[in-house]
Amino acid sequence: MLLASDANYNCWIDKKTKREIQQPKPILRSVHDRVAMLLARIETPDFLHSAIKGRSYISNATCHCPTLPTVKVDIKKFYPNTRAQAVFHFFKDRMQCAEDVAGMLAKLLTIDGHLATGSSASPILSFFAYEDMFTEIAEKARLRGCVMTCYVDDMVFSGKGATPRLIHEVREVARPYRLWTHKTKTFGPGEPKVITGLAITTTGPRVPNDRKATILKELRQLRRSPGTTTVALLRSLVGRLHEAAQIDPSWKSQARWASMQLRMRAIGKGLGWD
Repeated sequence: MLLASDANYNCWIDKKTKREIQQPKPILRSVHDRVAMLLARIETPDFLHSAIKGRSYISNATCHCPTLPTVKVDIKKFYPNTRAQAVFHFFKDRMQCAEDVAGMLAKLLTIDGHLATGSSASPILSFFAYEDMFTEIAEKARLRGCVMTCYVDDMVFSGKGATPRLIHEVREVARPYRLWTHKTKTFGPGEPKVITGLAITTTGPRVPNDRKATILKELRQLRRSPGTTTVALLRSLVGRLHEAAQIDPSWKSQARWASMQLRMRAIGKGLGWD
């Protein structure tokens, strides 16, 4: 049924990023969740920090020394450019699946010939589909004396060899796989570096200034007129604050206060106050 259906996904354009989101519908989503869970059991290299238990965008950023030169580069439209053929070859060649089984898995786990942007399986599958490429890039980084981390399509390199020349080498490795790099950025020694949403500084990790400004603006609005803040916005603020507190413990008190406001609002809603 799933293999024959052309209506397995809910698709929409994200208002913030302007990107199309393809989310598997419930039955297919359970398949994607199961595959993601099973693939997460496979040992992965130390440089990978996405879709790995115990690692996160925070561990990805804090691997890098703030006093060393750093470069970062992304793969352009990684999920839309991760082809079903690469997924097929992962299951057939790496996982030793029969060809027909690999074909069915590739069809179930992709949409229109590529990985779905809203699938729980896509973060780990995108790595395994191009593991050879990432391994080759990691070796280039090692030879240049650099630490490499990878969070989905976001690759960061720190060390004396973290130069525009290394970015060029990464670009040349990706090219035969029909993947293209963009959003390249270089940071000098001691310069604050924004890596996967964290500002890495010589005094420790910090919440980036733009995110900090957004949080403070929402907090001021909540303190001035709590009644005008919707539950959805309050819930979003609580999430931002708890995320900030993971990076910088000085945000913990404000995260607790906002959480209390959310609980009080929920109690009031249950009693019919709103």
